[in-house]
This record gives sequence, C-alpha cells and structure tokens, in this order.
Amino acid sequence: MTNILTPVAVWVGRQDATRENSHLVVGLDRWLDRISRGRVPLLRIAGLPTLVLHVPGRRSGVERSTPLLCASWGNGLVIVGSNWGGDSVPAWVHNLRAARPGTVATSVQGTRMLVDVRELSGAERAPAWGAAMRVWPNYAIYAGRTSRLIPVFHLTPRLDGPARQDA
Repeated sequence: MTNILTPVAVWVGRQDATRENSHLVVGLDRWLDRISRGRVPLLRIAGLPTLVLHVPGRRSGVERSTPLLCASWGNGLVIVGSNWGGDSVPAWVHNLRAARPGTVATSVQGTRMLVDVRELSGAERAPAWGAAMRVWPNYAIYAGRTSRLIPVFHLTPRLDGPARQDA
C-alpha cells in the first residue's frame, strides 16, 4: 500500500541527517501513535506498513512500546533491528531477545495481539530480509553503514493470544 508520500519517506529515511536526528522522528511517531490510539503512525501516513511492538523491559519488566516498520512474510510479520545503520543494537532488540514466551504483543491499527517471536538466521534470514527490503529499500544502506549483522525477527500470532482493542 504505497502512496505519493512513500518515495519521500524513503528519501528522508536514507539521509544522514535523519539518522542523526532520529529521536525527533521516533518522538513524533510515538506522539501520533498515542493521540490516535495506534491508528495513525507516522510511516503509515506515508503508505508504509507499521506496527507497535510491546515488549517488557529486560531489566525493569515495564512494558515498552516501539513503533516499527514491518513486512509480511511467511505466516506473520518481519521486523528489522536496523537502528538506521548505527553500530549499536536498538534497545527493543535486547528486550525482545530477553522476553519470555507470551509476553510480547503487537498493535496494528489499534488492534493488539500476542505474538511468538523468532530471530532469523542463516538461510531462513535471507528471504525475510528480502521481504523487508521490498518495503524499505533503505535497509541496504543501513547494512552498509555498520559492521554488525542487522537482526531480523519473525512475529507470528500466538494461538492462545486473542486480539483486543488497545485502550
């Protein structure tokens, strides 16, 4: 689902200035998510698929919510821990890796669902990375900015996790 703003968003996303000021983009996205109750994330305005990842903090246990790009793949969604190509892994990745089964959820257009999470590697990672690249070609630029292997996660609906509307 692309629109006239999609190429603009992709262009903005590849700029070094955007990476250097990513806290402003993330802050605006979180504000829009909060006031729209998850129905109008910033990147969805640009025609890009998004979700909000809800995962407990690995130290505090307090739920952290992070708006992210996503791509359909397999029987679920793929998310990528690119951090705009920075050398550090995003905090949400550390939290996701430490999360116990049944504690991770996503919200898509205000509907929340528990998900199972798998970090992909080897031959399984390549097609998922390709699906993510079709949505956000800037991942190739981000991968070139860092020496780390950018993590890719597959999220699938948890069978015992009914969907509910976010409050």
